[in-house]
Amino acid sequence: MSPFFRLLARYRRGVVLTTTLIVAFLLLSLQVRHERTVVTAVRQALLTVLSPPITIAALAVQGVRDVWTGYIDLRAIRQENLRLKGEVAVLKRRIDQLAEQALETQRLQRLLALHQAAPVSLISARVIGKDATNWFKTVLLDRGSADGVRRNLPVVTPDGLVGRVVEVTPTASKVQLLTDPVSAAGGLLQRTRVTGIVVGSFAVGARVRYLPLMADVGVGDEVVTSGMGGVFPKGIPIGRITAVERKSGALFQEATLQPAVNFSRLEEAMVLMDPAPREGFEAEGW
Repeated sequence: MSPFFRLLARYRRGVVLTTTLIVAFLLLSLQVRHERTVVTAVRQALLTVLSPPITIAALAVQGVRDVWTGYIDLRAIRQENLRLKGEVAVLKRRIDQLAEQALETQRLQRLLALHQAAPVSLISARVIGKDATNWFKTVLLDRGSADGVRRNLPVVTPDGLVGRVVEVTPTASKVQLLTDPVSAAGGLLQRTRVTGIVVGSFAVGARVRYLPLMADVGVGDEVVTSGMGGVFPKGIPIGRITAVERKSGALFQEATLQPAVNFSRLEEAMVLMDPAPREGFEAEGW
């Protein structure tokens, strides 16, 4: 390396400073003499050199700002969506509760109407249990001997006959349903006044047996309690005939019966509080 360059390298700071001052002085001189021309040229040169990176930087900043703003907006929308979903779930649960309360109110109103119209004393009860095995068609009510309930009292709903009380504790009672295979109730066809015995059935709900062979029995006939079995008073709806069987050589005809009460949806019932003791084939079962 020549002595000149070594000297420049040694005093480079001073050289750079001196050169900068000289260039600044020259520019000031030129600006004083040719202010508009020099300034315009410098501006154009600076704009030409700096505009591309400035534009790129501005675009990058704007892009970052847009992405950030979109992210913030998306988070806000997502949170709002979650909040609205929560409110919808709460409202749906409330609607379901109100619908259930409305249905319960309708059922209780029907029970109240039955209670007011019945000539005997009735007490309302809720179904708190059902037979889990399905071998014995029974339900458990939340009324017992402390409420005056005893064995063989009839149990009904506004639709018709449910069954009879077969077991009692101080706070609960077990009811044998009409559809239990060992249950029995005296039946009367309203249209023809023909009598028979209604018994439970696993297959079809209930059947009417011991109908006279030549009696007029038709599909659609309504069957009510006959009042001759010892437990159930006369006139309680039992169900409707859905099929009639006349077997060759048989002494009686039989009929399939659709119960008036939907036992799968049984939630409330009423116990007929008749003070008279109940005895007869209905009290013993079939």
